Amino acid sequence: MNSDALLARIAQLQASAGASRSQGKPSNRPRQHPRRANVTTRIEPWLALIEKRCGLLAEDRRFIRLRLATQQHSDAMQLAEGYSAAWEQAAMQEQRTHVKNNAGRQAANRWLKRALEQ
Repeated sequence: MNSDALLARIAQLQASAGASRSQGKPSNRPRQHPRRANVTTRIEPWLALIEKRCGLLAEDRRFIRLRLATQQHSDAMQLAEGYSAAWEQAAMQEQRTHVKNNAGRQAANRWLKRALEQ
């Protein structure tokens, strides 16, 4: 198939996909499971609490969400407070400015793992 024919076929497929969505036909995109959406919404306040005090990365958010999702509200709040405190303490003890966030992150993640093992 030459490049013009390939481009024409791609345009045709894109046009037909857009037309099927506008006519009320279901799209091929998978829907998010409703329970998963509720769990994420429930965790967000604790994540916001941690983010106010710590410089979280996407991996940190995922790490925390996976562990807080199974906790009761009061337990999760205590874990969020402890996580933030561990982060801040380790960051304060680190002398080198450019390493503070990493030191805090590592200490807080270790603290959370230990707290959940008890």
